[in-house]
Formats: sequence, C-alpha cells, structure tokens
Amino acid sequence: MTILASLARLYDRMAEKGEAPRPGFSTENISFAVVLDTDGTPLRLADKRSLAGKKPAPVPMAVPEPPKDRRGLKIVPGFLWDPSPYSLGVSANSEKKLSLTSDNAHEKFSAFREKHLDLLKDTDDLVLLSVAKFLENWKPAEIERLPGFSPELLKTNIVFEIDAGGERGFAHERAAIRKLPIAVSDAHTATCLVYGEIAPITRLHPMFGSISDKQAAIVSFNIGSKDERGAASSYGKTQGDNAPVSEAAAFAYGTALNALLARGSTRNIRIADTTVAFWAEAPDPEVANMCDIMMGDALNPRDEMDARNELRAALQNVAEGRAGGDPRLDPQARVYMLGLAPNAARLSVRFWYPGTFGDFARNVTQFWDDLSILPAPWKGPPAVWSLLYETALRVGGRPKPETISPLLGGQVMRAVLTGQPLPRMLLSAVIGRIRADGDINGRRAAICKAVINRASKQEGIPVSLDPDNTNPAYCLGRLFAAYAYAEQSYAKRNATIRDKYLAGASANPARVFPLLMRGYEHNRSGLMKVTDQRRGSGVKADRAVSAILELLDGAQDLPTSLNMDDQGKFFVGFYHQWNAFFQKPEEAADAAADPILENFE
Repeated sequence: MTILASLARLYDRMAEKGEAPRPGFSTENISFAVVLDTDGTPLRLADKRSLAGKKPAPVPMAVPEPPKDRRGLKIVPGFLWDPSPYSLGVSANSEKKLSLTSDNAHEKFSAFREKHLDLLKDTDDLVLLSVAKFLENWKPAEIERLPGFSPELLKTNIVFEIDAGGERGFAHERAAIRKLPIAVSDAHTATCLVYGEIAPITRLHPMFGSISDKQAAIVSFNIGSKDERGAASSYGKTQGDNAPVSEAAAFAYGTALNALLARGSTRNIRIADTTVAFWAEAPDPEVANMCDIMMGDALNPRDEMDARNELRAALQNVAEGRAGGDPRLDPQARVYMLGLAPNAARLSVRFWYPGTFGDFARNVTQFWDDLSILPAPWKGPPAVWSLLYETALRVGGRPKPETISPLLGGQVMRAVLTGQPLPRMLLSAVIGRIRADGDINGRRAAICKAVINRASKQEGIPVSLDPDNTNPAYCLGRLFAAYAYAEQSYAKRNATIRDKYLAGASANPARVFPLLMRGYEHNRSGLMKVTDQRRGSGVKADRAVSAILELLDGAQDLPTSLNMDDQGKFFVGFYHQWNAFFQKPEEAADAAADPILENFE
C-alpha cells in the first residue's frame, strides 16, 4: 500500500472515532482569540494557550483549512482565523515589538477583511455578523488599547469568539458556515490514484510545517509546473495533474499526517533531521492503540528501568511467538513508519516501512542484541536517536546535534526496521570521532560491534572480553589498552600515549607499536620498583601484555594498516581490556554468566 493510501485509511479510522476534523477543516495551533460583543465591539484579547508545560503552548483547534495556494509572498487570506498580520493587521518587527507595517500587515488585513465582508454579507447568523462588523470597523492602531494585549500574540494564530447577549462560543464552530461558499472547486475530474474513483483533482497538495521552519509538501510539482513546456510538465499535464489525487484524498492524507506530526503527539519521534511518524492498523482499535504505544516506547524507551525491562520482555514475546503475552499485541497487526526530512522545496521521504508488528518486534530486538556489549553502557534498551550523538562533534563535552550527518538518521532507522546491515557511514563516523577525541566509550564500542557483526552475519566480535580471540586487530586494541593502563598506573602525564598515538596505532600498527613497546618497558620497570599499590597494577598489566603478545606470536609482522572494520575491532578490543583492568573478579564472573538478552539492566 502506498504512503498516501495508508494515510488516507488512517484518516477514515480517525474520522469514525471523531478524532479528525471533517472535510474542509484542519487542526491548527491557536494561541489567542478576539472576544467580541454581539455588535462587533472588541471586548478583550483572550490567551488560549495551554499552561501545562514549562511555557505557554498553542492549543489545537479544528478550524477551516488554510488556503492551499498561499505560497511565498502571495497574500491569500484564510477564513475565521489566521496569523495576526491577516486577522488583526498587526505584526512584529525585527525586535519583536508591535509593528503595523512589517510583514505586509496592512495589505494582508485588507485582504482578510474584504474576503469576510464578501462571504458574510448575506448571513443571518448573529456570531458571524459580529465578526463582519468587527472587521469592518477595526483599526489595527488600537490593538494596544484592548485588554489582554501582549506582544506574544504577534504573528500567532488568532480566532474569533463571542461572549455576550446569551451567546458564547467560537465563530469557526457555527453551523451556518457550512452554507457559505468558502472554497468553490473549479478542478476538473480524473481517476484518483489513491481512491481509484473519478473525482475533482487537487491542483496543490497539503503543506506541513512540523518538519522544518518552512511549510513544505511531500507531493509537489513546482518547477515550471504552470507551463506546459515546464520541467515538471509531462504530456501537457501541469501541477497536480501529473499524478492525479482527488481533493478528498489530499484532505484525508494531509489531515492524518498533520495529526501524527502535531505538537504533543506520541506517534512521532525526531532522529537527527529525520522525523519518524508511525501508526498501527488492526480490526480492533484497542490492538492498534496498544501497538502504537509499544512502537513509541521501542523507538524512544522511557527512563524507568522497570518500564524498559517490561518493554523488552513484551517485544521478545511477540518476536518469538510465545504464548501468554498481552493479547493486544497482535503480531499480524499492520504497522507503518514514515521518515521525513526537510529539503529545499519539499519534504524528502527518507524511508517508508509497511510491515507487521511481529516483524517490527523481531527487527528491533535483534538490533538491541547486536548492540549488546559488556560492560553495558546503558541501563536498558537504547533509543536509536541517542546513538547518533556518538557521531557528533563535542564542544565542552556536549555533542552538537547539527554536526550529525543529515543522511544518517534515515539510514540507521531503515536498517533497524528492515533487519538489513547498518550503514557503513555510522561506523566511519564513530571511528572518526574516536580518532579525533580519543573517547572509546561503551556506546561507541557497541556501535562498532553492531555494524561489523551485522554485516558479516556472524559474531566476529564478542559481547565481553574474549582472552582467546586471535584476531590481530582485536588483540592490538587489547594490547594498546594494557600499555595505556601501565602508563596511567605509573605516573600521571600531561600527554599520554592515548592522546598521542591512539589514532596512529589503530590505523598503522606496524609503525606505532614498536614505539609503544619501548615506552611500556620503561613504565613496567618503574612499576616493578615501587612498593605501593601501583606494583599490583604493574603485575596486572604485565600479565595481560604477555598473554596478548602470545596470541600475536610475539608481535612479529604486525599489520602495516587496518581497514575500517579492523579499526572497529581494535576499539572494541581496547574497550573490553581497559574495563577488565578495573573490574572486580566476582563482577566479571557474574557478567559472564548472564545471558546476552539480560545485559540491558
């Protein structure tokens, strides 16, 4: 099933439950209302924002859908609501202060007033007439005199409300507006690609503003699309005629996607620059709702340890087809995931995943297994987005999200959802950060292990320290850790071998390790002479070095260079060995006895 068809089906189910606006309406974020008397006199400005969060936030309301042809600088007014430049003729200047001229406020309000006076000239509805009287007499310069004025309303969405004469309510909720010719379609008819029916075809598709700072569509033909000879024209067809979608289908898929992407929705998550919208489909609404919840928890696990353990156990039951699990988690329920990212002129579809909840559970739990490593760097199943921070540049110890590759989020999610190999870009990005900042933490080691093992379809890199593993790259990583441990145990230095030689040793071991060996002999000699606890550290390091050199056949004929996979093995070997030096014997025994699936604790 196509993206648009799946979203249209979602709208139908939402509409049946009263969770979606009727045709001709859309759910928009509203901040303020102009409260009117029955004669159109403005009484006050009412703040409609929610105070549930840390700061006031707009509230969603079902209002007449915004004009489809409002693009760029083109002035096209809406109906019974609009941003303040249209609805009140006021805007904000560059200093966020009141302005009557910024943002073409005068021209926009004039168009807004003219449209309403024309549409409402024959109505007998008291509330709608009060709006018409207000717009006819309103002077934007008087805005600061109204009770409730705040600069915070500038450029926000405004609605109209009446509160007098026994009447109370919003103008856009009046039944009388259904009789008004708000949008008369002049579209020609054709067979809709979504519904398969002959219907009026939409010229312009819905816009979405939740992905980036600008409104953008996922279906658009805007390069010479009005010219039959334009680049986006084909066989004489222009604009929406290139891929005919009915006005009804466009409204349906647009409404559904806006609901998924809305502020406060639990059915979307941000991974780098990619926004992932997800939903489930099942005959039983309770099953679909429970699958939605589990998908959200799997993509962004909660902080509570108990909740994470319950999540993993529930998905594992579904993945393995075990009886006794939650009957609402139906493995056959259909699930959909859509990854969208901002682009120059329209939204880019990073990935589209239609499948079953059973497939989703199997692929996600497999991903967690691939990341399993000891010592465990997390207390529960990790969120996909959190792994991408290991590829970001750090400033002051904090990652800068804007330095994450814009392609990486979509590629990683696609691999997680389909069970395909993880992108090589993820491995190269993590190794690049390790070589740059020298931090070989558990998350980075787990990523290296997951990418390499998943690509080879076999466990080439162990979960925990493997003292018998003879892979040269893995052993060299362990050996470097032993050298670094001996140096740290002997004396604190401003510039350590980890600072000076990590990048070179992981890429060109034959050139660097002879130098490290000479430095280690010096540190070893010093550790053997001391009489404090450092002597024990020296013995521990010496035993590790001897054992590792035996696996490497005395460090003869070391590799001249290591490829990307071998560098990943090098860093995992370092992580295993380095942490082994600080682990108590009983802790190591307990960790080794735990099943892999219980490492997330």
